[in-house]
Amino acid sequence: MESLVADVTGVDFITEYQLDKQIGLHTLPFHNMNKSGASVCRFFVSDECPYGSVCPFRHIRADRKVVCKHWLRGLCKKGDDCEFLHEYDLSRMPECYFFTRFGVCMNKECNFLHIDPASKIQDCPWYDRGFCRNGPFCKNRHVRRKICINYMNGFCPKGAECELSHPKFWPLPITHTITNSDDPSQSQKKIFTCNFCGEKGHKIQYCHKLPMEQRQQIIASFGSQDESPVGGTTLGYKPGRNIGPNFLDKYDITKHMSKGGEEGSGGPRPLDEVTCFKCGEKGHYANKCNKGYLAFLSKNNQQQLMNAASNQNRV
Repeated sequence: MESLVADVTGVDFITEYQLDKQIGLHTLPFHNMNKSGASVCRFFVSDECPYGSVCPFRHIRADRKVVCKHWLRGLCKKGDDCEFLHEYDLSRMPECYFFTRFGVCMNKECNFLHIDPASKIQDCPWYDRGFCRNGPFCKNRHVRRKICINYMNGFCPKGAECELSHPKFWPLPITHTITNSDDPSQSQKKIFTCNFCGEKGHKIQYCHKLPMEQRQQIIASFGSQDESPVGGTTLGYKPGRNIGPNFLDKYDITKHMSKGGEEGSGGPRPLDEVTCFKCGEKGHYANKCNKGYLAFLSKNNQQQLMNAASNQNRV
């Protein structure tokens, strides 16, 4: 009888339509307010929310898979702009720092994820192909599998559901060059610059613009490296060696010496030209001043007395 009298299947009420379309929704008075207790905005998922940051519902992106640890303590200031998830979900909690770092967590009520480090190790792609040159020292995991004979012959009727191993020989695993840093530019080949012609791509001993006699001299000089006084080996530039104009302009220190350098290097200045920075008097250095560290006070007093005397003479 109720189904005959009050059957509302297929009937859409106005209130349901208003709730679905969020008609009559009141916006927030300020931007990026705390909306942790509100529901998720259904129009933000399809990029159709017209309210933006003043929407009273939460704007959650689908790419957020980890819960924000600052939001759990109520300290997140980014609001909807946060790149982490603002939702209490135990399956999406961040990893526990203590369990990841030390392997042990003493907190019995810890809500963070305790992930075994062994589960993060990936399978070695070279070992899956048949051989890994690193052997037991490989950082990846070597798992022994029984190969499928049907797959090796050309076809396996079970396909992906086969319990045996189907090796993949293509594409080849990516090999990383060993460098001192993770910068990819450092793994590239170093480009040399010739010190004779200034062109890039070769060294001076392989420069074709250099005469053959000079090139042989340079190769011989590079082969017999001079011993340094410290005990190491160095190329040891010698004056008069015709290496190249660019090399001489860069490393010839005789061009950069001032003319007065030889004259001024004869000895110390006379004491009549030396001024002590402690007391301000001439005739001695500061390390030989016998007036102590407070000698600058006497200097100021002397200047004040001299200024006062000169003012009286003017009057």
